[in-house]
Amino acid sequence: MKKFFLKLAFLVLFLALGFLGWRNFELRRTLSDLRGEITQLERERRDLQSKVSATQRGPKPEEQAGDRQRIEEQTSELRGLPFKNPVKYKIIDRSELRRVLVDKVKEQYTEQEMHDYSRTLAAVGLVPEGTDLLNILVSLYNEQVAAFYVPEEHELYTFKDLVFSGNLDKMLLSHELTHALQDQNFDLLKFPLKVKTNDDLALATSALIEGDATVLMTRWYVENVDPSKMLGDLGAMFGQNTAKLREAPPYLRELLMFPYQEGQQFATTLYSSGGTAAIDAAFRNPPTTTKDILHPDRFLQQRATPEHLELPKLEAGDWRLIGNNTLGEFGTRFVLEQGMGIYDAHVLAEGWNGDRYQVYERGTNGPTALVWVTAWETEPQATEFAGAYKKVIEKRAATPAPSLRIHRDGKHVTVLQSPDPAFVDLWEAAHVAGKTN
Repeated sequence: MKKFFLKLAFLVLFLALGFLGWRNFELRRTLSDLRGEITQLERERRDLQSKVSATQRGPKPEEQAGDRQRIEEQTSELRGLPFKNPVKYKIIDRSELRRVLVDKVKEQYTEQEMHDYSRTLAAVGLVPEGTDLLNILVSLYNEQVAAFYVPEEHELYTFKDLVFSGNLDKMLLSHELTHALQDQNFDLLKFPLKVKTNDDLALATSALIEGDATVLMTRWYVENVDPSKMLGDLGAMFGQNTAKLREAPPYLRELLMFPYQEGQQFATTLYSSGGTAAIDAAFRNPPTTTKDILHPDRFLQQRATPEHLELPKLEAGDWRLIGNNTLGEFGTRFVLEQGMGIYDAHVLAEGWNGDRYQVYERGTNGPTALVWVTAWETEPQATEFAGAYKKVIEKRAATPAPSLRIHRDGKHVTVLQSPDPAFVDLWEAAHVAGKTN
């Protein structure tokens, strides 16, 4: 009976946890008063704790080595993988986090690349025009991160004020320690996490890695929870600051959550089918598309093999290619949700069988143009997508854009879209042959 209540309590905990459970902010109104009381109690507890801390010296990082070692041993045993080398910790002030995150982003993207990527996502209809991607992404991670592992440095970052006395801090450490185990046993640097021309591949890879760690921390909590501190866990959850998450564009929220939410479901399915050995097998032969992550039962039977698509580059004087990427089933269904119900969008997106898009910009900060070719499992699905995308554009504007043209050729659909009709004419004259819908 005790284990049943522990699992039930963890379920409540897990659904409420920050980026793993942001959708539960809309709990029934009958719970709002209780939530407010818990939040207030947690604030009062934190205030009291800070006052006590002012007069009592907290443990030094080296004094917590024993706590970390115990969690390392527990994590290694649960995951069924050994630590081949000692875990290297990098302990920083929490005030340093934003600077560290900005530096990590700038190591991967130049300022121009971030600008181009923002305009690219806006042209596809995923974020509003003018979105400051760097600021939003860094703010989101700055708000949510409790610890993080950096494969390039083989180090686990934690904070000086992190005290491993509560269930949540220990659980989150087990999550990051799982990344250290992944790195030492499978070499995370070999995984395409930073590929810039295939968001679908990078997202599927991230979902495997984060999903595995999320399942592990779930198991850690159930096995090692301290029942006397569970009420404090609930208070900490309800009192968590998630303002930046709520304010972010929906696509970026979904993008941030996907590796943890959908990745957890994927890893859970694998674990249920064959334990940690099944997850290890996925690391040796990882999923390459979000279609696999979204349909783990199919992945276990036969992984998705979407059609590889390429687009020719338009050679036209003042049009510069700024984006060349793949949306995948995840991105495609997000676009479709803008023109049809969520259920219908997800059903149609299941027929996705490959895509590639390009975005061009004329001059500096001039008009953009989208070329998007998709492949579908059947011709009826291709036809349905062509009609559905017209509805997407209709809902984005008062009337369908005159510069929108959609061509279907069997199972393939090509979308040409720009506020500058000249681009559509240029591309169509150079490359398009087939049926126009």
